[in-house]
Amino acid sequence: MTAALLCADPLVTAACSAAAALVLLMSVLPKLRDFERFHAALDAYQLVPAAWTRAAAMAFVAAETGAALLLVARPLQAASAVAGLAVVGLATAAVGINLARGRRDIRCGCDAEGVPLSGGLVWRNAALLAVLGAAAASAAAAPTRVMAPLDFAAAGFCALALLLMWLASTQLLANAVRARA
Repeated sequence: MTAALLCADPLVTAACSAAAALVLLMSVLPKLRDFERFHAALDAYQLVPAAWTRAAAMAFVAAETGAALLLVARPLQAASAVAGLAVVGLATAAVGINLARGRRDIRCGCDAEGVPLSGGLVWRNAALLAVLGAAAASAAAAPTRVMAPLDFAAAGFCALALLLMWLASTQLLANAVRARA
């Protein structure tokens, strides 16, 4: 099987979309559970005027939720992955801007752990961007075949493996903070 055929395989699209949907849903839940904490984190980023941070926080949570739901409802569509790319890209850019400013004491606001900004956070997000990019590229290519029932199981296991890698990287970032303290 050539790389082009593999990229166009709907199994790749389904696995990457499902993994990204799970990550986005797991990321948005702490924001919904404790919106004030996320609002405070976004305010600390100092990317929008203080008067706008509540609205910006609400808009980001809505966009993240929408991207996750799109990936669940339309997993084989390139537009769903592009929506996820936009949300994760925006969050990663915000982290990068503050790292460039030398502001490493800010909590990311991306999870319940409250991991501070770091290069590791950018790399973790870059991995998610790669997964979303693979989903978008695979969905945009002409599908090479129809998915069989076993393909759905394989996509689920691949998505679970990707999710576990995401969770492990998040835990490593949190442990690094504890080890430094």
